[in-house]
Amino acid sequence: MPIKLRLITLYSYISNQYNTHLRYFCQRFSNNSNEGKFSDVEILTCYFFSVIEEEVFKIKKIHRFIQNYWKDWFPHLPSYQAFSKRLNRLESILPMLVNSLVETLLSGHDLEQTDRLIDSMPIILSKGRGNGKVASNIADKTYSSSKKIHYYGVKLHMVSLRVIDKMPTPELIGITKASNHDLPPVKGVLAGLKNCKVFADKAYADHELEDLLYKNNNVSLLTPEKLVKGESPYYREFAHAFRKQWGKAISSVRQPVEVFFNWLIEKTGIQDASKVRSEKGLMVHIYGKLASALLILANF
Repeated sequence: MPIKLRLITLYSYISNQYNTHLRYFCQRFSNNSNEGKFSDVEILTCYFFSVIEEEVFKIKKIHRFIQNYWKDWFPHLPSYQAFSKRLNRLESILPMLVNSLVETLLSGHDLEQTDRLIDSMPIILSKGRGNGKVASNIADKTYSSSKKIHYYGVKLHMVSLRVIDKMPTPELIGITKASNHDLPPVKGVLAGLKNCKVFADKAYADHELEDLLYKNNNVSLLTPEKLVKGESPYYREFAHAFRKQWGKAISSVRQPVEVFFNWLIEKTGIQDASKVRSEKGLMVHIYGKLASALLILANF
């Protein structure tokens, strides 16, 4: 599809979503709800189009890209400062757009019988041991054992449908403070599943929860085996081979969700939030990049 037709298709989809339900949840500051010459739909279209087509991730570069190459299509493009401020005012509707796109991607799947993959990834505002100041209501500092860094930021959690030989399909996406444990945010979701297997890493291991899910919902929570505190060296050595092979088996099934996160980072730059300067800006960064990725998956 030619790039101009892709732009028109994207604009049409965003316009339909906005006029159907999104516009009722964004900030309006004029008495007559007048958006001015440059509409909210145009702002969102410029943002998503730049991320998807040009892989431009920073707001200033997005504005510059549209200004330099697509000004004829957006003749009333405001200044960078006005563009950034108005984009931040739309932060409340971006999670709703993400939910709409997730529903679109899930249509046609048998949600009760499909296995799940769950994992999380850090979104980094700053690295190091220092305390950050940006978005302190939703962000904090912690240590990432997978990346071996101290960072200040948030954690992105995802429950996804396992699709054989393809990237997983996101089912639930949310954020917590970086220091939050991986398991609590998804416990409620796990309790609602039935007749499936759930593959996860060691952070989600909980034998009591495993027994409860299997007994009540016929759900198998499968994670690598953790070392048991106080077990004898003899038993640990005896169980080593099994734990190693079991961990490899779980990792091989979980690999697609790691591929998805790597793809998400490459296509949207979501993990690097170092230029964000406010809580609203962080929400735009996270859910704007998620929406961009889901638009790609949905072929808009």
